[in-house]
Amino acid sequence: MPAPSLFSFRKEPAVDPRGLLSSIGEVVYSWDIQSDVLIWGPNATEVLGALPDRAMLRGIGFAALVEPGSGPSRYDAIFGSSEQDQGEGVLYRTRYAVDLAGRKMWAEDTGRWFAGSDGRPARARGVLRLERAARTEELGDTGGDLCDRPALIDQIGLCLQEHLPQERPVAILVAAIDELARLNDDFGHEATGEIIATVHERLRSVTRRRDHLVRYAGNSFAIILSACPRDQIDSAARRFSRIVAESAIETSHGIALVRLRVGAAHAPELGNHAGELLAAAESALATARASAAEDAVIARPQRRRQDRTERSGLDVQAVTALNERRVRLALQPIVSAHTRIPAFHEALLRVGQPEAGLFFASAELVPLLERRGLVRLFDHRVLELALTLLAEDPALRLSINVSPVSLGDPEWLNAFLSLAGASRSLASRLIVEVTETATIEDPSRLAKLLGRIKACGTRIAIDDFGAGHTSLKHLRAFPVDILKIDGAFTQNLRRSTDDRFYVRTLIDLARHLGVETVAEWVDDELQATMLRDWGVTYLQGHLVGRAELTPVPEPEPRRAAC
Repeated sequence: MPAPSLFSFRKEPAVDPRGLLSSIGEVVYSWDIQSDVLIWGPNATEVLGALPDRAMLRGIGFAALVEPGSGPSRYDAIFGSSEQDQGEGVLYRTRYAVDLAGRKMWAEDTGRWFAGSDGRPARARGVLRLERAARTEELGDTGGDLCDRPALIDQIGLCLQEHLPQERPVAILVAAIDELARLNDDFGHEATGEIIATVHERLRSVTRRRDHLVRYAGNSFAIILSACPRDQIDSAARRFSRIVAESAIETSHGIALVRLRVGAAHAPELGNHAGELLAAAESALATARASAAEDAVIARPQRRRQDRTERSGLDVQAVTALNERRVRLALQPIVSAHTRIPAFHEALLRVGQPEAGLFFASAELVPLLERRGLVRLFDHRVLELALTLLAEDPALRLSINVSPVSLGDPEWLNAFLSLAGASRSLASRLIVEVTETATIEDPSRLAKLLGRIKACGTRIAIDDFGAGHTSLKHLRAFPVDILKIDGAFTQNLRRSTDDRFYVRTLIDLARHLGVETVAEWVDDELQATMLRDWGVTYLQGHLVGRAELTPVPEPEPRRAAC
């Protein structure tokens, strides 16, 4: 007999998404990796307590709260991925202990990272869930020679002071176990600890007496090689990689095959600053992981001024692409949860020439355009392209994302009303998606704006729903047709009973309000089956279809002069 709905016995649901999230110890976050800006959901203080600003506002500040050796940090989990982002993000999952103002708790950290134009992680969105208090004996050093990042930088600095004045070069190797998240899923946290300890012992067995082996950040090992010329780095790295991979590692939960990825930095080639050398080696390691390189990747000197100039010109390049009609749409199907037949497609922004690898990823482009006040131009172009596709295919239905910045811009709204009003038949097959964060500042004003858009026949969807920004009162006031449940919750249904409870509650809430639901980030059949059985309307994710580029738009014909 199916379990009764949360609202079966109530006329009015007493559901507050924010309070419910806090009750299960979960909080959503968004991390701009390139600027290190960390933004938490509205219930962060309720879940994490009062923490210093440096821990709440910066990724590196929060990472400093992770107990050394307790597990891979969020940074390690993201940059430890060997997958590449194809435009829809890459899953990451890790578990570690975190010190919350003296309260040490185990936390599960899951999400999806999105690449920038260089292919490296630029932005992450996820959910942190506090599990239980961490016991002192659980936080002991199981791998030996464990230290935190500042202590490692001090140790590198002492080595540089000793050897560089004597004209003896120093190499910094940073090695990490490949695909540790998969090993963790396959064997469990206890076996993962055994694997890390065994890898550490194998590395120690081939480390020269004058060199230093240090384990830090859970899954990472730093090896400081004194008097090591640059041309010997490859052979040294191969020595460490081979000893780790030479035989399987037996754990209490099975036998694991393990390999290392290695990044390296060389002094004095890259200077004599310990922190910068370590960062360069870590960046090289990220490259080694992304490219699945068998040999060590050695960092090269960078022309920083030029790099900054190129990045600061990203908005100019994007506007040039806009003027040259190099803005396109990629359509991802959103299907019926029961029949798997596409109900509509989400139109995703692509700028540049994706087939040639020359394109700007929206993960870093859209926030930049919002800061520069240019996003309205791109939202307007996306609207034009979407209406063109709808005119060409009478059976097509599309959803488009609209930035909160554009929603608050009278010029964009007037352009929308003009274009949509010119053809109500097209507007009725269009869905406008706004993020839940857009509802924060002035809910009554937003309700009026959405009402004007809906009056054209267009449907309204709230994207990334579930972080707790929208109260039930405001949700009732918005003319909403669809709630898109944040993938940060749906991706972890297999493992988290809390997320299963929370997602079911959101689906029940939507049913009570008479609106449809879309489950985002659906990647496997178990997810899809659970969501279908709970009553979700539509599915979106890799399982049911990836985003595909639309054809290059035909140039607009020139009209003959009168």
